[in-house]
Amino acid sequence: MQPDQPSSERIIPLGELFVGFMLIGLLGFGGIAASANYVIVERNRWMTQKEFVELFGISSVLPGGNILNASVMVGDRHHGILGSAVCLFSLLLMPLIILLIIAITYDHFSYLPDVQAGIAGGASAVAGLIIGTGLKMARSVDRTVAAAIFGLATFLAIGIFRLPLASVVLTIVPLSVATALYMLRRNQSGRRP
Repeated sequence: MQPDQPSSERIIPLGELFVGFMLIGLLGFGGIAASANYVIVERNRWMTQKEFVELFGISSVLPGGNILNASVMVGDRHHGILGSAVCLFSLLLMPLIILLIIAITYDHFSYLPDVQAGIAGGASAVAGLIIGTGLKMARSVDRTVAAAIFGLATFLAIGIFRLPLASVVLTIVPLSVATALYMLRRNQSGRRP
């Protein structure tokens, strides 16, 4: 399969979806987007990087967890409601088991200084994972002035000015979509003889 060829033409078997999303859930410590990108794009080649970024973008503006939303959409694309249920269940299975084990263990040992230092170190690693995944995904976005402006505006609004996420999404998403549609129509009208 060519890297730029749409990979959604192949129907992915339910068992393969189950194992893939269980692996995403298992690898998703601190930032599940990185493990989702690895499993969906790099390991299994279910989607191209651009398709993944589009899916992740849509999943991010919907209510709920973005990877949860993505699992429902991928499952539905290949097997309808049953596929959505399988992907969602398998995504949550291992993290739930691991979380219960960690919560019980942490409850018994949280007073130890080494455990507290480990938690602080883990938070630093999580921040690095999030930044690295964001930069990796940014490489797939069309490099236009408008994309840079909207990306910078979003970063400033949330990262620097700490504006509420809902208001930023409800403002920037419609503006960026309208701008992209305007630019597309302008480019298409410019090609006509």
